[in-house]
Amino acid sequence: MTAGPRRTLGGAVALVTVLLVLGLLAGCTGYTGSKANQVRQWASTTSVSANDGLVRQDIAAIKASLRAGQLKDVTSNCSGLVFDTGTAYGNLPTPDNTLTNELNVAYQDFANAGSSCAAARSLRSSRMTRALETIKGGLVSLDAATRRLAADGVH
Repeated sequence: MTAGPRRTLGGAVALVTVLLVLGLLAGCTGYTGSKANQVRQWASTTSVSANDGLVRQDIAAIKASLRAGQLKDVTSNCSGLVFDTGTAYGNLPTPDNTLTNELNVAYQDFANAGSSCAAARSLRSSRMTRALETIKGGLVSLDAATRRLAADGVH
């Protein structure tokens, strides 16, 4: 006989949880106006430009460390790229699916490449070569996203 009220309580808890999640999701999509306006609203509540700037700085630091032949600096900067990419990824999703996809591809490339090159044991290893190629691909996507943001009035 005690099983009945427990199921009801369990059902009530599940219903409240679902309603809470739906309420939170609704709050995430509270942008209004045109798509460009929604992107500007989203950008004003995130640090997308600053975070993407940090990611670009990490990539520049990796390249400078490679030119200097400093493996420890390269692997450290690669770890920084992973960290900063994770922070940038926290801005997603955006109100624009195409922008979200471009940023997602870039951030995934940077995280994968950063993880790989952070574990490299040689500057000339195949791991490092693949990581650098992946970073190049990520930059193509990040550049496209940056142009899209600029077209929407985000600088």
